[in-house]
Amino acid sequence: MTKEKIVSIEFLQEPNVKVRVISDSDTKEIIKNKKQYPFELCNNVEIKIITTQREFKFSIFNGFTWNGADIPRFFWRTIGSRTDNDFLIASMVHDWLLEFKSYMINEVLKNTITPKQYRRLTSLIFRHVIKEQGTNTIKANIMAWCVDVFQMLNFRSWKCQ
Repeated sequence: MTKEKIVSIEFLQEPNVKVRVISDSDTKEIIKNKKQYPFELCNNVEIKIITTQREFKFSIFNGFTWNGADIPRFFWRTIGSRTDNDFLIASMVHDWLLEFKSYMINEVLKNTITPKQYRRLTSLIFRHVIKEQGTNTIKANIMAWCVDVFQMLNFRSWKCQ
């Protein structure tokens, strides 16, 4: 079987993202959550993905929060920070795909993909989106490789219900 490749990724709605601002009325829990997940999607976004092996759509819902790209501080000077605009939409899509992996594998992809194949697919999607958002190919390849290796090392969290 040949390796799956991304043919196209289409956002059927433009993502409207805001930075979650801490206010005086926020509780300690809300402040902690806003610091941990500083970005919020302010509209529903449907995404269509076509690969060499499948075609599927899914929606990221209004109100979804995420932390940006998980880039260690040590690499911020060479790669960019976790809040870099070039990585913002890609990190949103990737974080959503990870958070809802059971739903994606079971419902959207109808159990036609193994968790290992899905893990690789999420890395390919991340790479494609950051390239579309303006990241050069070398940096996109390095970032996607790092994401994939990190996920391989943490595969225990990839068990789906």
